Amino acid sequence: MKPVSRETLDAAIGAVRIGLSGLRAEAFQRLSDWAAEHFKLAGESSHQKGGWVAWSFQVGILDFMSDDRIEELDVMKSKRVGYTKMITAFVAYNIAHRRRKQALWQPTDDDRDSYVKSEIDPILDPVDGVPAVRAARKQGRGVEDTIKLKKFRESVLHLLGGKAKRAYRRITVAIAILDEWSAFDQLIEKSGDPGGLAKGRLEGAPYPKFVGGSTPGVKGLCHVERAVDNAEGYVRFHIDCPHCGVEHPLMWGGKDKLYGFKWERGQPESVRHVCPHCHQSIRQNDYLPSDQPLSGSWVCGKTGKRYGPDRIWRDSAGMPTRPPKSLGVHIWAANSPQRTWESIVKEFEEALGPLASGDTGPMQLFVNETLGETWEISGERTDEHALQARAEPYALRTVPVGGLVLTAGVDVQRDRWEIDVWAWGRGLESWIVDHHVIHGNPASEDDWLPVTEYLNRRYTQAWHGASMGLSAISIDSSDQTQAVYNWVRKNQHHLPKLRAVKGRGEENIHVLGPSSPQEVRFNGKKIPNGIKLWNVGVDTAKDLLLGQLAIEKAGPGFVHFSQELPREWYEQLTAEQRILAKVNGKEAYRWVKRRPRNEVLDNRNYALHAAFGLGLHNHSDKRWGELEAAVQPPQDLFSTASAPASVSATGPLLDAKSLHSAPFVAPLPTATTAADADIFSPIALN
Repeated sequence: MKPVSRETLDAAIGAVRIGLSGLRAEAFQRLSDWAAEHFKLAGESSHQKGGWVAWSFQVGILDFMSDDRIEELDVMKSKRVGYTKMITAFVAYNIAHRRRKQALWQPTDDDRDSYVKSEIDPILDPVDGVPAVRAARKQGRGVEDTIKLKKFRESVLHLLGGKAKRAYRRITVAIAILDEWSAFDQLIEKSGDPGGLAKGRLEGAPYPKFVGGSTPGVKGLCHVERAVDNAEGYVRFHIDCPHCGVEHPLMWGGKDKLYGFKWERGQPESVRHVCPHCHQSIRQNDYLPSDQPLSGSWVCGKTGKRYGPDRIWRDSAGMPTRPPKSLGVHIWAANSPQRTWESIVKEFEEALGPLASGDTGPMQLFVNETLGETWEISGERTDEHALQARAEPYALRTVPVGGLVLTAGVDVQRDRWEIDVWAWGRGLESWIVDHHVIHGNPASEDDWLPVTEYLNRRYTQAWHGASMGLSAISIDSSDQTQAVYNWVRKNQHHLPKLRAVKGRGEENIHVLGPSSPQEVRFNGKKIPNGIKLWNVGVDTAKDLLLGQLAIEKAGPGFVHFSQELPREWYEQLTAEQRILAKVNGKEAYRWVKRRPRNEVLDNRNYALHAAFGLGLHNHSDKRWGELEAAVQPPQDLFSTASAPASVSATGPLLDAKSLHSAPFVAPLPTATTAADADIFSPIALN
């Protein structure tokens, strides 16, 4: 037997050692601890080289990234807070410590290439890189290593540009990261938003993790703002006031506030931060003392939970607790040691001049990249106070004179149903008839019973006291999809013209958009083609409403309001504004929220969709006249010899013999014509 050389033996021993290393269970480390021990600052984007020393606020964010209990982390931040380095440390941690498959998307391929060159390649460098990452790297012939795919022992790293939908296909990972999230297109080739597409790559992972972060953009069109608003928890970094001891975040404040940044105009060096509690001031050197480390806590404004210097999540009573499953984070430049407060004030003052002359660019840059907040564009909207001022003295839950057909829009939330009933007359003149809230859990079939009962109710007509039921119902399925599908499937032949809908905000989508068959999955059952899902062109519906609300005289298109409606109802109806913004590289009009609650506006869109489903938008004057004669005939017809006829917008009137036995206007029957056509056959008069 030929003797084995020492070199061959050493190579074999090394290979075995590497192969067995993956079987060794390492003690768990939080990312902040692992980074302090292993991560290095390197690459073109680092002002300093060497070991990682995390700032106090960074410790919490790093720990949130590595906490498996937090499945989604959404970071809305300014520049100069070290976010890119935190993301890179997280990538290295997943390679060397967690050994998990991950994908990181940048807005474009060019952005991806730049990130790989400035951040990923330096940590892989054989001399100056991160040793723990180099040790996990696969090497040798046949090992694929490209700019978009890096292979490691027991893990892979996908590095992708996020502009094409193919970039979100055919990969399965445990961790999905979106960097500069707000710079991504609103929709990726009309197939979905980038966050939703990236999260789709996590299906089946035992510990799925989504991390999305960005400096924000335009209010209402910002991915990270929407995510932070929708997150279960929302935290900001709090410090203790050295004067009163009460904690608070650093805040910009404003000239109408008694707290926040204050200075003498034209003297940025005089800036100080005023406590919102005791109104005493601190300077930046008080906030960042050189002789001791800064301490602070991440405090959740939604849940009262906190993550403090002991690095344990606690509830408002101080007891250990689980963190929010989805967590929004806000951090801005004033917290960063890399940015002086004086430079922040100077940037603001320099932006005031251009703003006064109509150039909003510098101020928008300040708000987005220094304050870490969205920039609100003033657009077209209707004033809620003016609408309430023109409200009329008619009672809710009655159908005013002129209202001939009733439709309902239903918005489904996690804990309630909100329903608006609208009456429609000649030329789509409309009256709000009712706004109703039903509390319950849509996942419980029993909790749907009051909803079904309510949608079967009848409304008294102010003209003659007879009653009307709904003619069509459109219910949103976006939030509680399968629960809505299941309910619609069970009731679509019992409730009039019942449709499950989904809003679409793209341009040129008709109010009555196309439909598609959907599988119903509920309580372990699967029913192929159980219902049809209809698309609602919500931007088109809002454009129409904006024009209708500008009509000042009753008649076609005019919108009527009852004096019984509260202010909140008007604020929700006008919760969005129409702005001209650059979307996906071109200017386009978009509707954006001004306030979080907009269920009334959504329900108006759905009720309009239901009206279009009945073909009311195509009724001729003759057809409206036929409806008026049937539903609200002249008063002298109401004698002992006659009673109001029952009418359908899609079917025949009752014959004369039936009038005495039907002293009300019956609900309009559901059309079951072929292909569920947009426009139904004319009224047949006998």
